[in-house]
Amino acid sequence: KAKAVLCPGLSVRLKVPNSDEDIVWLYSGGLEEYIREEINSGKKLPLEPYSGKFNTDEATVDWAFIWDVDENSSVTESYVNLIPTLQGGTHVNGLRTGITNSIREFCDFRNLLPRGVQIAPEDVWDNLNYVLSTKLEDPQFSGQTKERLSSRESAAFVSAAVKDDFSLWLNQHAETGDAIVEI
Repeated sequence: KAKAVLCPGLSVRLKVPNSDEDIVWLYSGGLEEYIREEINSGKKLPLEPYSGKFNTDEATVDWAFIWDVDENSSVTESYVNLIPTLQGGTHVNGLRTGITNSIREFCDFRNLLPRGVQIAPEDVWDNLNYVLSTKLEDPQFSGQTKERLSSRESAAFVSAAVKDDFSLWLNQHAETGDAIVEI
């Protein structure tokens, strides 16, 4: 199911032999649709998952994330070249840094925090549900099972892509940005 999500528009069909069971997964909405299906009901910020994509000749990153104010759900999935990275890695660190830096910049621009107070990465990461998919030319993993990405350049790549995109979004949706800062 998750791999179909990582390739929007790809149809995956499971036909069970000797039965009438025929299951088709098609995620035209990609990561945003998937995370919306996976999270439980309750108050979410923003109301719809925030998603984005950035491409270069050497790498691609797709993301979708949403805060669960009521702490009802926990979706924390990351992939590299369609391989699940269950222990995260440098690409997840880049996502965390990009989101944190966007929120810090938003707070500074709008003077939302008292002087000397700064948002910590843990503040941003609490209650965050995310799906992150990167495609890299030559990914480096820790261990034989590829559960953790260790490619150093992926952290900077993901961080810059997410920060720039999410910073623009926060400033265009200042009321929602204020609510995110509150949590």
